[in-house]
Amino acid sequence: MYALPYFVLQWVRQRAIDARRRDRTAHYLAWSALAGVTNALMIVVATAFVWMLWSVSLWWLALVMLAVLVVPSIAGTLVRHVLVPAGAHRLAYHAALYSRPGADPAAYALCAAAWASRGGEAIAWVEARRDTRTPLGDGEIATTALLAASRGDAATARGLLRSLAMIVEDHPAVRELAGEWLACDAAERGAWRELADDAAAARWPATPLGYLLEGIAARQVGAAGAPSAGELWGRWALAPRRRATRALVIEALAVHPAPAPAPAPAPASEANASGEPGDATATTGGATAGAGAVDPDAGSDAGSDAGSPSLPGAIAAHLALEARPATQAGLAATVHAWDTALADDATRSWLARRALELDAPLGAVDRAVADVAGAVTDELARLAETAQLGAPTAAGPVGHGLVRRLRHGRLDALEAGFSRWAQHRHGDTPHAAIDEWREFIALWTAYQAAVTAGGLELRRLAFPHAFTQSSHMAAWLWNKRAEYVVSHAISQWLLAEALVVGDTEAIELGHRNCAMSVPTRLGRVEP
Repeated sequence: MYALPYFVLQWVRQRAIDARRRDRTAHYLAWSALAGVTNALMIVVATAFVWMLWSVSLWWLALVMLAVLVVPSIAGTLVRHVLVPAGAHRLAYHAALYSRPGADPAAYALCAAAWASRGGEAIAWVEARRDTRTPLGDGEIATTALLAASRGDAATARGLLRSLAMIVEDHPAVRELAGEWLACDAAERGAWRELADDAAAARWPATPLGYLLEGIAARQVGAAGAPSAGELWGRWALAPRRRATRALVIEALAVHPAPAPAPAPAPASEANASGEPGDATATTGGATAGAGAVDPDAGSDAGSDAGSPSLPGAIAAHLALEARPATQAGLAATVHAWDTALADDATRSWLARRALELDAPLGAVDRAVADVAGAVTDELARLAETAQLGAPTAAGPVGHGLVRRLRHGRLDALEAGFSRWAQHRHGDTPHAAIDEWREFIALWTAYQAAVTAGGLELRRLAFPHAFTQSSHMAAWLWNKRAEYVVSHAISQWLLAEALVVGDTEAIELGHRNCAMSVPTRLGRVEP
């Protein structure tokens, strides 16, 4: 009878938390306030009940009620504000387990312990508990990501947490923690656009801190629907770490949307891509002069014979590309400049005259052009791979060589990676499920980077091998390893890719595989 108000408040609090997980409008503030108020009332009611029992000498029952009613209401706050900062991973695990985070409390408890881990012994303790939980789900993946962060490997943590979007098992408390970590990581890096995109897509249920950082990001990038000053201060008031985030709020409020800048004139080396070989040299006199210093005869003789500065212009474009972060337009301009220069009659005439002067054998001009084209292609391929650029459309020795180099190099690397991964089915010692997932995510990342740079044509060339090997792995993980969640994620990705490239057989198989219900710790997920 006396506990009835407590359980009513608990029900209201949980409904408020569930509602704010689905809502990113101004109602979020109201739901957060309601959750906080009801939690405080729960503590007051429970404490009064415990005190009443103690006052009538039922001290043993008072201790039981203290553990059942009071501790769960404060456990979440203790985890976040006391145990994790203190690095008390074991206490964080048990407190999180006791905080009623949902139907599978151990998933969130593992994440809390990983969040609190500060050294090798703590990491080993968490990993041992993670490895006893099979099959793999979002809790184990998030735990592994947070352990990577505790080792200082933020890139791995970021990739694993983002991979949760592919997983159908969904622990809301785990997803909240993942979203908050990614929001804090983006804010620390100043990656406001990335954070604003996550918020716009509602990729993660937002905690009060995550919701505040999303609002700051929206103001920083001038996103449509960015919160007003009053709403942003309201988010700040409900979020923790107010002393640390106050400066971020002030900075975001000082940002005013700037008018769209007028298009800047194209750099000389990029303007050359439009087709006039002389344009680059006409506007890059300093660069051309520097290029001429490499071989004074090259600039003077070629210019005097035909009045064409195409070779110095190509050198200038190449130097300009190396001098700043490579762009697709800059790469295309440089390739065009080299192809123009190597096909220029003035350049070939100068090479022929030099060959006669040096008494070179027949065919020396063609060999010289081929050697230069090969060296330039090697260097441009290195720059393109570093910047993850696609091969430009070009008709010439450098353009054709670069297309072949990038396409075949990326295809070979992808095929080798997927083949190595598929061989795990035949190994004597099976890899841990989390290692299989990490390798798949690494391959998926490489695949996405390659096909983004190479376009639809490269995607169509890369997909068949990736589909064959990944389908074998998905079937093996489902049938032999009972890793249903991971297998389903791979099948979902393959189906999405098959729809993009239009592979009818792969689409049919993908629909069959993805139509199966997926067993998870939270129940079966129906397609």
